[in-house]
Amino acid sequence: MERLTSPRPPERPVLFVAREPDETLRTFLPVIDRLQADYETPCSVLFHHAPGDWARAALAERGVPLYEVALPGQTLPAGLGRLPGAATVDEIARLSRARALAQRMLREIGPSAVVVIQDTLLLERFLVREANAAGLPTLVVQWAFSYPQEMYDRLRKIQYAPATPQRERSPLRQRIGPLTRTVYQSILGALGLRFTLVESYGGGEAEQFAVMGSAFRDQFVAQGVRKREIVVTGHPTHDAVYRRAQTADAAARLAIRQQYGMPLTETVALYATQPVLWRKVISHETLEANVRAMAEAIQTIDGCTLVLKLHPREHAEDYAFCQTLDPPVTVLTQAEMPDLIAACDLFISSSSSTVLLAMLLDRPIVTVNFDEVPHFDQFEPIGGTVHVRTHGAFADAVWSLLTDSVARDRLRRKREEVVERYTRFDGKAAARIAAVIAGSLGLPLRDTVGAATGAHP
Repeated sequence: MERLTSPRPPERPVLFVAREPDETLRTFLPVIDRLQADYETPCSVLFHHAPGDWARAALAERGVPLYEVALPGQTLPAGLGRLPGAATVDEIARLSRARALAQRMLREIGPSAVVVIQDTLLLERFLVREANAAGLPTLVVQWAFSYPQEMYDRLRKIQYAPATPQRERSPLRQRIGPLTRTVYQSILGALGLRFTLVESYGGGEAEQFAVMGSAFRDQFVAQGVRKREIVVTGHPTHDAVYRRAQTADAAARLAIRQQYGMPLTETVALYATQPVLWRKVISHETLEANVRAMAEAIQTIDGCTLVLKLHPREHAEDYAFCQTLDPPVTVLTQAEMPDLIAACDLFISSSSSTVLLAMLLDRPIVTVNFDEVPHFDQFEPIGGTVHVRTHGAFADAVWSLLTDSVARDRLRRKREEVVERYTRFDGKAAARIAAVIAGSLGLPLRDTVGAATGAHP
């Protein structure tokens, strides 16, 4: 049952739809700030997950109305779920309810434009379709470093593999399967529920797509994404990284270390972990063995220590063993990644957006894939890091980057090439995205701030 937690704003707002409350809101907030400051345009945010305290506070501080809805769940009684055709009937019912919810929210909020993180998700696809039908501008904003779709498919197979082997379909079911799918698609088409989706973040029906860098534009086009316009804007959260890069002097680095309880005088190797247990790509025992091996390698360098920053999907108790190491390894659960990266001397990860952040902040980087995890080799062909697959190679890479200035300079040149292809790093990404939205609405830039904000693409 949907519930509205704020009254309808007096003017037609730009509606931002949040997929994962706090993380996607970090992408949206800088754009909201620019729309409100540069174009005097009201904004609203629609959550279909319960937002956290940080998200609520951030929106309240800006006077941005917040809406919450619940996505449609199973429609059939549990006892009917195993009947033949029940799953199909339930899915059609969920699609119909999602469309009705999207229509309801557009009527309630009355937006001037709709901005989403991914226009292939259940609610977002209907919001975008209904907005398009109403003549409203629609935009997808790339919110994270994206793998090619086949990588996500491999990860889903691992993560959601059934606990018990599935029975092979009978010859009859194999023969009628294609016919059943054709009938199903025909029913969806007749009911106006059918979508032709490209498996990517921007593979739905939104008119425009704002991407981080030219490499992502090429990747999405190769995957079949077609938009009226794909705009290379940079990423909004990189603007804060840009500002941090301009101020990351010795005093700032010391202040950050003090704030987060990091060693003040030692050389810090920062390891940004990945949700390997959540994705079920390695075991807890393997995770512990890898961290122990990294800590031992780093401790062989005088004055060097390891600090871990956990991924938001991870749990601190899974890393309790770090306190038993000699010396204990610091584990951080809540911190601003750009600050931590700016304060470290060496960055370690496997494959995530944080690797790109470390490149932007000019840190030497080691990427690791000790256990043949599919997506952990992502940055090997991209470049800009020293990529290793064994504990021994990790020890060698750390030693080289911390003790050899020639190796560090060689890697820096490679990082610069990657940054050029994968983002626009000048502190103006949010202003560019706001300008795309404002341009689609025909809004003039405020005269008093135009030059200062760099709002034009």
